[in-house]
Amino acid sequence: MRWVFFLVGLSAQDVSFRATVPLVLVPATVTDAKGQLRNGLEREAFTVTDNGRVVQAGVEPVEWTNSPVAIAILVQANATAGPALLKAGKAGAMIQPLLIGERGAAAVLTYANSVITSQEFTNDAVLVTRAFRALKPRNEGAGRMLDAISAAISMFQRRPAGERRVILVVGESRDRGSETALEAVHEALQRENIQLYAATYSNFKTQWTTRGTELKQAGAPMDLTAGIDALIRLGQTNTAEALAAASGGRKIGFSTLKGLERLLTRLGDELHGQYFVTFPASAPEGFHSISITVPGSAVQARKGYWATSAANDSRNEGGRF
Repeated sequence: MRWVFFLVGLSAQDVSFRATVPLVLVPATVTDAKGQLRNGLEREAFTVTDNGRVVQAGVEPVEWTNSPVAIAILVQANATAGPALLKAGKAGAMIQPLLIGERGAAAVLTYANSVITSQEFTNDAVLVTRAFRALKPRNEGAGRMLDAISAAISMFQRRPAGERRVILVVGESRDRGSETALEAVHEALQRENIQLYAATYSNFKTQWTTRGTELKQAGAPMDLTAGIDALIRLGQTNTAEALAAASGGRKIGFSTLKGLERLLTRLGDELHGQYFVTFPASAPEGFHSISITVPGSAVQARKGYWATSAANDSRNEGGRF
């Protein structure tokens, strides 16, 4: 949580006291009708509501702040993920220059039947690239995306305050077999002020955009039943899309290496071209819905925050509202 301190002088008694007010901090991406980022907007262009009530908000371009990006990249690595892993492995070198910059940090986790931390948070581009190049499919059928997101949230809770927290999921759009509930992950993302982006693919499509020699080299034979399996799971919750929309991120699909590279480039542009919208948290305790609008523009921002009393939330740091 970010705190604003007020020093109030009482001349009659010659005393002062200090009060604290938790601030809600919302990264917001603003685009025009063509999907291009809108820069240089003034505070007056933004209308912000908290539970339907218009509030006075501060607005700063992200480049004016001094907050580094910390991004946890979660990569699906089950038995059907081989073609996508080949593409992801080649894109790892883009993470440091495009997403985290010189002061940020990235971690890499893989998930299938279980979640494995391949690389703890680091600013070392060599280590991040190495973790991506080492991606291999496991002979496992599950894709526990929600469990992986939960593990990443726990890693963020041990991180320093003041970072901009982002999760990037590279995998199918639906969860396979997690023990963690979708509702619990949604609430945790809101409480920790984490934006979730999803780079999703169809196993069926990625196989047809990967050369057979590459698949053999990766130990990932073509599984033509993957497309049928995807059709069977169409009735399930689109996990990635639901969490991305609620947290202020987005879901973008890819099927080729160039598509993934364009996706990462766009993500980097968004992370470094956002606005920080801030306003005081308000009563009552519990979930508050947020709306941010700019005339003639689309605004991508998280949909709410959890208000708690300062007494019960004194442990919070770093923008959990």
